[in-house]
This record gives sequence, structure tokens and C-alpha cells, in this order.
Amino acid sequence: MHRNIILGVAALFYYALSCYALYVFESGILVTTLVLFAVPAYALARFSAVPLPVVISVVTLGAGVTLILEGIAHIYGTWYTIGVDELRVFGLVPVEVLFSTIIQTVFLVLLYELIFDDGIYTTSRARVRFAALGVFVLAVASLVAIHQYLLKAIFFSHSYIWILGILVVASLATLAVHKVLSVRFFDRLFAFSLIASLPLLVNLFLTITNTHKVFAYVGDYVYTFSLNGSTFPLEEVALTFVMPLFVAVFYELYLDDAQ
Repeated sequence: MHRNIILGVAALFYYALSCYALYVFESGILVTTLVLFAVPAYALARFSAVPLPVVISVVTLGAGVTLILEGIAHIYGTWYTIGVDELRVFGLVPVEVLFSTIIQTVFLVLLYELIFDDGIYTTSRARVRFAALGVFVLAVASLVAIHQYLLKAIFFSHSYIWILGILVVASLATLAVHKVLSVRFFDRLFAFSLIASLPLLVNLFLTITNTHKVFAYVGDYVYTFSLNGSTFPLEEVALTFVMPLFVAVFYELYLDDAQ
């Protein structure tokens, strides 16, 4: 118990200091990602040896999630990510954002497994599911490419709600299919999503104040807030809770022991 309290205080101090430094120096996406997610992920990984098949599968999952979020966002104008350079996948997704979201996904999986689960990785399932995750990434990439190059005339209003809806419905549908609907499991998911949202909220603050993203499509959001003269939507706050839920569900049921 005392160890958990000490670790919690250390984590809060680390993120408070990091947030201040990254804000003062107006750090970009890559540096922010390394400080907020890569360093803590490395610290978590030191507590256990993460098998390579698990790492590869989680990285693949992160790549698919990036294409969903950034692809839909840039096609429908939900937000515009400002990268260091203009090297973009399909002319939409900045390469550094692809790296950033993958690192965030790895961090979320490590946090979930080591703090909220049993800390034991299931290598065999990661090997088996890798092909399915590869198909998932290809399917997402194909859909994004089709919308970008062939179906530009099709437009969905309130596209950010669609993004959140896709992640939530996919999570709930996966839980229902695998019949993992126990109160104990939901409690674990809720606790994880709540704790994991804290560094994501710090990242959101820096995203807005250091202008990593621009949210200009004001009329298409449910509600907007202002911070340091910048506008950001309520949906962006909701994503900080939905993202950990989605990652935890898909990791637990497809790459771990589903318990």
C-alpha cells in the first residue's frame, strides 16, 4: 500500500514538472510524446520483460487507431494536426502523429497490464492475433484511402461523435461477443480509464497551449471550451477517457488472457 502511494506521488510530481517544462519550452508533438509517454512506458517495462510478439501486436493496434482518428479527422475537418514537416500518410496523417499514437498505445497497454491486471503477458495469443491486427490496419488504411481519393463528396456532420461512437461501440460489441460483462471487469476498466486519462489530459492541455492541433470546425462540435485563446471541443476531452477503454478492451480480449 505504501509503495503504491509513493509511486502515485512520484507519478504526479513527474507529470506536473513535465507539463510545466513542456509548456514553457513550447515543445512539439515528438518531444511531448517522449516525455509524457515514452519515458513512463520504459519505466513500466522495467518491471517485466515484455515479449516481442506482444510489442509488435500493440504497435500494429496503435497504427490502426492512428489511421482511424487522424484519417477521419483530416478528411472531415474535425481537427488539423500541425507537424514539424509535411510528411503525411495519404497526405493526411503526419508521420510524427503516427509515432506519437503508437507510443501512447504502448504506454496504455503497459499501464493496464502492470497496474490493473496480473502483469503476465500472453505471448501465444499475440502471435496468433497479429495477422488479424494486420488485416485491421489494412482495412482502415483502405477505407481512409477510398474516402481521401474516391469519395471526397461524401460528408458526415458531427464526425467527431462518429469517431467516439466507433471506438465505444467497437469496445462494447467486443465485450458482448466474448461475453465478458462482469461487474468486476467493468470496475477494472473504469478505474484504468480514469487513471490513464490523467496523462492524456496533460497531453491535451499541451496540445492546445502549444498548438499541436487546431480545432476550427466549431459548428460541428457538441460543445466547445476556450483555453489561452484556443478553442477545443468537449469530444476531445471525452476521447481521453474513451481511448484507454478501447485499448484495454482490445488488448485484454485479443492479445491477453481475456480474464
